[in-house]
Amino acid sequence: MRKCFLLLFAATLAGSVGAGPSQADVRPPAAGSAPELRAWGANNVGAGDTSTPMVPSMPKVADPAAIAAAVQELGGINGVALACGQKEVVTYAKTLMIMRVPKTREYGEIFEKATNDGFLSQSVSRKPCPKRATAVAQLETAARPLPAAPSHQAITETAAPAVGVNPRYLLQDTNGRAFMDSDYHGRFQLITFGYTFCPDICPTTLIEMAEVLKLLGADAARLQPIFVSVDPERDTLDVLRTYTGFFDNRILGATASPELVRRTADNFKVRYEKVSEPGAAPLQYSVDHSAGMYLLGPRGEFITKFGYATPVADVAARIREYMAQAPLAPAERGGPSR
Repeated sequence: MRKCFLLLFAATLAGSVGAGPSQADVRPPAAGSAPELRAWGANNVGAGDTSTPMVPSMPKVADPAAIAAAVQELGGINGVALACGQKEVVTYAKTLMIMRVPKTREYGEIFEKATNDGFLSQSVSRKPCPKRATAVAQLETAARPLPAAPSHQAITETAAPAVGVNPRYLLQDTNGRAFMDSDYHGRFQLITFGYTFCPDICPTTLIEMAEVLKLLGADAARLQPIFVSVDPERDTLDVLRTYTGFFDNRILGATASPELVRRTADNFKVRYEKVSEPGAAPLQYSVDHSAGMYLLGPRGEFITKFGYATPVADVAARIREYMAQAPLAPAERGGPSR
């Protein structure tokens, strides 16, 4: 049952990215596709090269029991939507979970069980499927007890760095194993930086990364996508594994000690900084960070940076061109796995 649900959800991630009514600091626009989501992100997270943070609106404190009840309701609606083939509703339910629900194993299990129950109930009863607008309204109602997502600002660069990127890193994968850039020599690497509490930029980027893998088809085996968390204090290995799995199981979540993460970010010319309100709890903050995806070649060399909101088709096409210019390695190294 668990495998069935995960496969069904994985299939939806490559489809349209839809959502309910617009609320700029919380969710993407209604009934859109990935390009619309990118446009929404670009319009609402700020643009230009700036290190001046936008003070976030921190999430309200919610009762754990109320959160659990809301998560169970979201899961039930998600299961019905899965059974009815409503990809936009499923994606919006997952977006609410990513952006609004504290990332704990307990809430994840509640959501998964409720999703399975909803899916089976709808499949067995063969009741008429609710209209999309009705399902979205149900999700909105169910999410009301949840804390609001913190807003944050992307530190975006208008152009890829031409020089100065040192594509070296030493990180830890979600299985707790140390790995470095040379472990993937023989394959291309597509690397992005962010954090799991990120309300907009990171989910958008990882949706795009998953779409790139789909567009590459069989050539995706020559590419290792990596999501590096710049928030090691909150992004535990279990949290990272679950988060990246929402988008595509081939995306490797990675982090390390604050010192190693900072060194890696500096090597890639990535900037990030915590932002919190005065008097906020120690772990109640957002992180402004550079956006975009970095492409490394099969020798570990830096090739280019794809700026935030670069069309997915363009990213996939350019990666395919680089692959065509690089000979296939006689034996690819596997590197660490999820």
